[in-house]
Amino acid sequence: MPYNNTTMSPSSASSNKEFYIGLGLALSSTIFIGASFIVKKKGLLRVSRSAANRAGSGGFAYLKEWLWWTGMTTMIVGEIANFSAYAFAPAILVTPLGALSVIVSAVLASILLKERLNLHGKIGCFLCLLGSTVIVISAPDEENVDSLEVISEHIEKPSRGTLPNRGRS
Repeated sequence: MPYNNTTMSPSSASSNKEFYIGLGLALSSTIFIGASFIVKKKGLLRVSRSAANRAGSGGFAYLKEWLWWTGMTTMIVGEIANFSAYAFAPAILVTPLGALSVIVSAVLASILLKERLNLHGKIGCFLCLLGSTVIVISAPDEENVDSLEVISEHIEKPSRGTLPNRGRS
């Protein structure tokens, strides 16, 4: 059976559309998940001002707070978008973009919650952004696997990333 070298990169018209749908879902997932942490924390802060028993000490008053439920719903929408993104775009694109929700949370926390990000946090956000960018840019094309024979070929042949045997046994 010939080797199928069909890729998920945006080269043909249909895969181009699917690629950008997956990219949009992954980016929206990052924003929804990152924002959900801030919304839930604002709900918890609101409850802690009015309730005597905080959530950390066994209280359940936050379950009656609509703002906390809005944050939870936002997180669920973000996770559904993230899960759906894997159907349209390669995992090597979706996964690093999901990691950027940490940066979204850090930026929104500094704006909405007036939290300060120290130097280590800023360096960490920069490295997260840099690492995600490098992974997405240098990602290999994903190959479609249509049969069990193709999978067995991949198992039997060495991968592209291995070094050739240089006379050593």
